[in-house]
Amino acid sequence: MTITEQPGQLQVVQDEQLLARLHYLRLSDTSWVLEQIFVRPSQSATTLADQLIKRFTELATAAQVTVKLLDPYAKRYFSQHPADQALLADHQLPVTGDAAVKPVALHLHTEEE
Repeated sequence: MTITEQPGQLQVVQDEQLLARLHYLRLSDTSWVLEQIFVRPSQSATTLADQLIKRFTELATAAQVTVKLLDPYAKRYFSQHPADQALLADHQLPVTGDAAVKPVALHLHTEEE
């Protein structure tokens, strides 16, 4: 199992099969956005996502950038790893509590309801 790096993404690959991917945007020389983490359903999501986030934090630290988080798993990871929180840009949306972002209901209301 290896982590490969391309501009804007990190991947975990084993035997030429993609197991997990992390996407990020370089907004500027000082700011990145961790956009999304995907883990193949048959894999251990926690293990692979953690590996990708750890590598991402190494890259962000080396580049001396601040990071904004969009991915919910990444938000939980950073909330549980205080040492990595120094990378975070101000004004992150909370993961837990009353102010946390809530899922949108999929039920569409009609005028008849």
